[in-house]
Amino acid sequence: MDASRFRTKRYTHFDNKISINRVINDITNPCWVTKHGFYPFIHFKIEFFKYNKEKKERKSKTRDIYYASHIDSYIYKYYGDKLNEKYNDIVKKLAINEVATAYRNNLSGKSNIHFAKEVIDFIKSQKNAFIYVADFTKFFDELDHKYLKNQMQVVLEEDKLPDDYYSVFKNITKFSWAEKEKIEAVLKKKYRNKDKKKKLTRYFDEKDFRKFRSSDKENIKFNKNEYGIPQGAGLSSVCSNIYLLDFDKSINEYVKATNGLYRRYCDDLIIVIPFDGEMEKYDYNMHMEFVEDIKKQTPRLIIQQEKTKKFIYSDNQIFDEDFNRGTLDYLGFTFDGHNVKIREKSIFKFYSRAYRKIRLCNWKADEHERKKHRKSLYKNYTHLGKTRKEGYGNFISYASRAQKTFDVDAATHNLMETQVENHWRNITKRLNDPSK
Repeated sequence: MDASRFRTKRYTHFDNKISINRVINDITNPCWVTKHGFYPFIHFKIEFFKYNKEKKERKSKTRDIYYASHIDSYIYKYYGDKLNEKYNDIVKKLAINEVATAYRNNLSGKSNIHFAKEVIDFIKSQKNAFIYVADFTKFFDELDHKYLKNQMQVVLEEDKLPDDYYSVFKNITKFSWAEKEKIEAVLKKKYRNKDKKKKLTRYFDEKDFRKFRSSDKENIKFNKNEYGIPQGAGLSSVCSNIYLLDFDKSINEYVKATNGLYRRYCDDLIIVIPFDGEMEKYDYNMHMEFVEDIKKQTPRLIIQQEKTKKFIYSDNQIFDEDFNRGTLDYLGFTFDGHNVKIREKSIFKFYSRAYRKIRLCNWKADEHERKKHRKSLYKNYTHLGKTRKEGYGNFISYASRAQKTFDVDAATHNLMETQVENHWRNITKRLNDPSK
């Protein structure tokens, strides 16, 4: 175990935050893990907005967030890393090591930028190509437990899951959870003094947790389905790759036989198949029938029809199914056959957050008669925060990294830095004009 990769998190849960060094001997002890009693996840929903390019409007969506207790999260991550190593070994044997690009621990130094460039460069190198993009509906919510267990056994090369792995598997599939809202309601009654509540290092001690659990059967809920795992746990990500092992192998073999390219980033997949002849006469239905047949062999795998797109690349242009000019959207970038840009949704999100921060700055300036919070604004939303001491950048530095990566042996015209070149002018204009 590389202990440096296990950071102590600050969030409040049913247990106290703890350093990995204090529990490393327990977590790496299979007997201890087998007997360990896992806490329920804590669940809440977040609302976010997605930008619809065609309708040019924001659409509200919600996402379920489940997060494990401190010690449980260490266990999930540790076993996730172990499974990842086993997964890396088997995909090399199956000659599909390059197919799955998300949640891998042997592709260090690479990000969605590199994976998007690989696919776009491959398309660009073809004379004509059929392109199919799709993703799976509620992927983590639909994973079949029995099938997942079998796939884990395949990866581990075991006839049955070892006891410690089974304990972890059982708690990630038949998981329990408590609603954060209910926890907060109980604490609000108990702690009239808000300052005391803020100083809590854990929601309940063991005695109060048992009381919370027994006082109302609805306080702790259970996944009684034979499918579904909580997205976000340290083990969930590698489970998605393990689950699609046979799917990836079959699709990749088929696509490779056509001299094409198949890549999958979690639940997003793309297939590129070169062809000769006129694009209007090209029949891609045989490819779609094959994908559909393979999909049916994997339990509870549902492709979102509304997000399924088919394109033709020809003469340095992207065309949709009706042979109208189109744009491929892949891993945060758009490609029209010649130009590559960061998708408009990301640009919209960047400016929305920046302008929200500006409104706060202007409000604080009016209230305190001084320029408050501007340092944070500049660090997070302008070129002044492009390089930080802690090693992280911001969206402007992301655009620069994308530009630099795509410009290496460039076959495309790349416009990422052009998209954000006016950010300083736009931000300072709003800062100086609070009516905006």
